[in-house]
Amino acid sequence: MKVVSEIDPGIVTDVICDMCGDSTRGEGGGLQFGTMHASWGEGSSHRGEEYELHLCENCFFVQKSTMQRTRWIGVMFKDGGDEILKNQAYGLIGQHSASCDKK
Repeated sequence: MKVVSEIDPGIVTDVICDMCGDSTRGEGGGLQFGTMHASWGEGSSHRGEEYELHLCENCFFVQKSTMQRTRWIGVMFKDGGDEILKNQAYGLIGQHSASCDKK
């Protein structure tokens, strides 16, 4: 959940994790969170609904692991089913080196 400034509602002052309720503000003062978003359209039983959930780092990876395990349960007895659990990059779409952040 985004917390906005009372003075300027366009300024986000904090983001609270929608799972555990903790602030996502990191040690350096920046906000560190993941977002889960859904926008349902034509043909969906949730047509017209839009969702956005904010997750702290710990809760994000708990949910990622839960999704990965749920997918694995459906294929665990098939050839190569265990590869889903071994995939450390499950869901990863990019990676930046830590040195880029310290400029």
